[in-house]
Amino acid sequence: MASMKIAAAAALAAASLAGAAHAQEASRWFVHAGPAFVEPDESADMTAGGQTVPGADVSIGGRWTAEVEVGYFVTPNVAIAVAGGFPPKFNVDASGTLASLGRAGTMTGGPAGIMAQYHFNPEGRFQPYVGGGASFLVVFDTEDGALNDLEADSAVGTVLQAGANLMVNDRWGGFVDVKKAWVGTVAKANLGPTPVRAKVKVDPLVFNAGLTYRF
Repeated sequence: MASMKIAAAAALAAASLAGAAHAQEASRWFVHAGPAFVEPDESADMTAGGQTVPGADVSIGGRWTAEVEVGYFVTPNVAIAVAGGFPPKFNVDASGTLASLGRAGTMTGGPAGIMAQYHFNPEGRFQPYVGGGASFLVVFDTEDGALNDLEADSAVGTVLQAGANLMVNDRWGGFVDVKKAWVGTVAKANLGPTPVRAKVKVDPLVFNAGLTYRF
C-alpha cells in the first residue's frame, strides 16, 4: 500500500512538472498587434545634373498603419523579435529651395526590424522591455509627381526600441511601444530632361500600441 501511495505521489509530481514545463514552453512566443504611427525625421542632399542643389530638401508626412511583432524568448529575459506592418503611402514634397515644385512624388513602403530584447519582469503583470537591432526600409512602389521616373532603393539601418506589456492574465494583455530607426534611401528621378539624385535620411519614429498574446 505504501509503495502504491509513493508511486501515485511520484506520478502526480511528474504530471505537475510536465504541466509546468508545458506552460513555460507555451509562453515562449508572443505577438504584438495594433495600430502604429510612422513619423519620419527626414532630410536630403540633392544633386541635379551632377551638381549640388544648395538648400534643397524634402518633407515626408507621417502616416498611420498597422504593425505586427512576433517574438520568441530564448531565455526567461531575452527575446528575439521581428516587426513589420502594412506599407503606407507617404507623400514626398520638395522643400527648401525647391519648395515651389510641390509634390515630388509618393513612396509606398515602411520600416521593419529584427531586434534583440531584454524583458525586465517577464512573469509579472507589468513587463517593461528594451531592444535594439537592424532596421529595414522596404520600398514597394513609387509614383511620380513633379519628378518623373522616380525610383527609391530599399535600405538597412539600425533601430532602438522601448516598451511595456500590461498583462491581464498569462496569455492576454496590452502593450505600448516606441521604436527609433536610423535608415535612409537613395532616390533617382528626372526633373524635365535633368537627372536628379537625392540621398534621403528617413529616420522614422514609430509609435505602436495594441494587444499582446503569449503562447
